[in-house]
Amino acid sequence: MRACSITPASRETASSIEWLNCSKAADSSKRSPELAGGIGQPRRRVKLLVFGHSDTDGSRLANQRDGWPWALQDLVHEAGVETEVVHRLLFAGPSAASFVERQLEKERPDFVVIALSTYGVVVQLVSNRLRERFGQPVASAAERFERFVSRHPARHGSNQERALTAIRRGGRRLIGTRPSLTLSGLLESYTDCFSVLARAENVHTIVLGGASYTRQLAHLNPRLYETQAEVGRTLRAAALERHFDWILHEDLLGSGETRLGFFQPDGVHTDERSQRLVAEALLPVVLAKV
Repeated sequence: MRACSITPASRETASSIEWLNCSKAADSSKRSPELAGGIGQPRRRVKLLVFGHSDTDGSRLANQRDGWPWALQDLVHEAGVETEVVHRLLFAGPSAASFVERQLEKERPDFVVIALSTYGVVVQLVSNRLRERFGQPVASAAERFERFVSRHPARHGSNQERALTAIRRGGRRLIGTRPSLTLSGLLESYTDCFSVLARAENVHTIVLGGASYTRQLAHLNPRLYETQAEVGRTLRAAALERHFDWILHEDLLGSGETRLGFFQPDGVHTDERSQRLVAEALLPVVLAKV
């Protein structure tokens, strides 16, 4: 299989990660509706299995179908190929590879896109440190605050943003932080998933690197960009070694302020325009193998 690179124009604990991978498959799947047949119907049918996260499942968009898996489905259908999309949330961790293996056996896809996420490593949280020191009951209160801030971000440069940032930095200095996963654990998990996919017969695999994050998260998480880049280099090499296609979401968005303009206010999730760029980048790779 030809490898290509296309360039520009939380979970909190290992145990919760393992639990999610084992038990959330049914809740996290999002199947596309059957496309109508008749005159001019697509010539053939292919199945796309996406292993993704909250920036691939459309859950943070006004219209979920603006997520790139469904935008890609529409583009492939317009090219004359009926496509079924199945989306599964994948959480890097000890059980990820076995989860991927089970889903391959169940879904029997023609294409797999595995979308990488570094959130569990680059974003360090007070709740993880509290869980480590005092247990889950104490950590739960911090988790609720972290989720609220993530889902209700203040306007950049506003007094509310400055106040929330001061509170978060104070808590980090007083209590400390830790990531949900170690860097080595994340790399090992995704590499194990790659090995499972490499053994699958008649499956074309595409690895989608992340979009990175905005500066507001980098200010709270030292070495965020350096760690993101290290993960990208390592997993790109692992993907190309297995003859997978590689596309980096971040590269599709350009650089500097242009790239930042594609992000939603939380600094983690990207908008509909960004999702469309991913779908358009994936389209020729899929059509070349149909």
